[in-house]
Amino acid sequence: MTRRGPLEDLVHWRGEPDALVRAIRRSGAKGPVVLSRDHAAAAVAKVADGLARPEELVDWAHAVHFEDELDIEEGHEDLLTQFLFEVSTPELFEPIDRQVCQRWLSVLRASPASGTEAPER
Repeated sequence: MTRRGPLEDLVHWRGEPDALVRAIRRSGAKGPVVLSRDHAAAAVAKVADGLARPEELVDWAHAVHFEDELDIEEGHEDLLTQFLFEVSTPELFEPIDRQVCQRWLSVLRASPASGTEAPER
């Protein structure tokens, strides 16, 4: 496993977020690892498809949002930062459910350029 392994596991959501964050700290994993729209779309698709619970997506988004060693896909920083902020703090926006995930999935997959707006509530 490379020193980036735990970071890669986090952006691909391969494991429990808290355990992945602990593995990143233990390993001293360093970037650059880039969070892309595809990573975010895959994460929300897990909930939309019933493969993960909304609370798990919240935990994943929180872990990713606060991981200093991750970069965000160039040209989509605003969209992905807003996604991470809204999904990681549903108490400030709206509860995460399949419908919310479907909206984010549509936006993430349809955003060809920077400046794409978040889904309307």
